[in-house]
This record gives sequence, C-alpha cells and structure tokens, in this order.
Amino acid sequence: MAAREHRFRSTWHLPAAPEAVWGVLADPTGWSSWWPGLRSETVHVGDPDGVGTRSHAVFPSPLGYRLNLGLEVLSARAPHAVVLRAVGDLAGTARSTLEPDGARGTVLRIDWHVRLTSAALTRMDRIAPWIADPSHAVVMRAGERGLRRHLLRSGWDGGGPGQVRRGAAN
Repeated sequence: MAAREHRFRSTWHLPAAPEAVWGVLADPTGWSSWWPGLRSETVHVGDPDGVGTRSHAVFPSPLGYRLNLGLEVLSARAPHAVVLRAVGDLAGTARSTLEPDGARGTVLRIDWHVRLTSAALTRMDRIAPWIADPSHAVVMRAGERGLRRHLLRSGWDGGGPGQVRRGAAN
C-alpha cells in the first residue's frame, strides 16, 4: 500500500516586514536559534538568490519522534516566495509566500504537499491517520511562536515596509 499524500497549510502572522522575515528564513543554519527543539544546518550554499541551497533539519514532534528532512531551494523570489523540495522522512514540496500584513507585519503562508517515506511514520499513519494534522500543527505553531519572539527580540518594531530596527539611526 502506497503512502498517503498529505497537504498542510500554516498561516503565520509576524511582527516585521517581509524583508525582515525573509532575511531570517533565508538562513537555515539560524533556524535552530528561534525554533524550539529544531536542529538545522546548511550543507550547500546555492546561487545569490538562494536557489540550490540545501539544508538538513531535524524537527521535534509532539509524539517523541524526530522528523529528518533534507530541504533544497527550487525557486526563490525575495522577499515574496520560495519553493522547497523535501526529502527524507517526508518527500514532496513546501511553498511559502510572504505578504505585507497591513502596515504592521507579514503574513507567511506555508503549504506542504508531501508523502511519508519513513517506514515508522507510514505504519503510524495507517494505524492512526488522524495524528498527522494535529502533530504538524503543533510543530508549526512552535515555529511561529519562536520566529515572532526572535523578530521582537531582534528589535523589529512591526513598522511595515521601510521599517528600521528600534534604536537604529534614521
């Protein structure tokens, strides 16, 4: 029996302009500093737009397993959109879009279209198919909360396009 395909959508509301959010997301090695429990590293730097950049990430799950993913940037249009290929425990794509949220921040939408490739995850999905959606939601909410805190700690004031960090000279 083939692994079932999953589609997940997360919508994050962030307190900084798309340019600031893009700057943080474009550095996979830095994700570990704000995403609780995540370990990540860049294994290959791509072109100046980030295309071809490959990273390895290990995501914690609420059920105790660790999700191992290789991520590769397939296309990027800073600071608006990126498409990633995922390999490892999941195989498929993630498409992210960043849009200004009024004058105060960014809406980040992340759409995953994946299938499970790990034998353990595939077995679990067959036994309890209802687990995938809430597990994904918990992991992504942790990422959103961590990124929000990071942006606020870094001094982004949510001032929208053209914003400066608090305390920076105008």
